[in-house]
Amino acid sequence: MNEREIFGPASGCQSLSELALLQRRVLGDDAQRAIAAYAMVLSGRSAPQGDYREDALGVLDCLGAAKMELDKLLFHTKPTVIVTATILSETQRFVDEMTIPCTEWPTSVEVVSFIIEIAAKFACAGPWKRTVVGLHGQVTGIEEFDRI
Repeated sequence: MNEREIFGPASGCQSLSELALLQRRVLGDDAQRAIAAYAMVLSGRSAPQGDYREDALGVLDCLGAAKMELDKLLFHTKPTVIVTATILSETQRFVDEMTIPCTEWPTSVEVVSFIIEIAAKFACAGPWKRTVVGLHGQVTGIEEFDRI
């Protein structure tokens, strides 16, 4: 399954700010959770890749910063906070369990793969709905969509 099939229209976004704009117009908790989950995936991918422990910890640093930023950008809504907290804590647990001090730890790629696995639990198959906004910013209706 590709990311488009898992995260729907959210997978078309390239930044946290794009995802925040999408979230402000999308309707339904399922879609909002999928947006937050995909945002955490993007954040994990933004960390430098490498095979050292510092690289794995760098992914966690990016997730922690993203959680704070996403919760703020998405107005601390319950769907967002649940997703960001779950993905961050599960990923921290994964890194901790995979680490044997001084000898073994997961690579950054393994950590990002784990993030995608956890984030997929918050996928929204659809249909996705969003508000239609008129010329003066007023909501004029609701439409189904599958691409941004």
